[in-house]
Amino acid sequence: KRARIADKKKRIAKAESKAADYQKLLATRLKEQRERRSESLAKKRSRLSAASKPSLAA
Repeated sequence: KRARIADKKKRIAKAESKAADYQKLLATRLKEQRERRSESLAKKRSRLSAASKPSLAA
């Protein structure tokens, strides 16, 4: 009976640690995705502003 309870506790602890690792992985992936998106948007904005400036001067 004690062994069964100990196994159950081990399984629960293992599952919790795996869940925490997965959450950490998801957080890093989301952060990287946000950074990539902001970089691409910044490039897009700079291209658009650079393209519109000569047309204003003309």
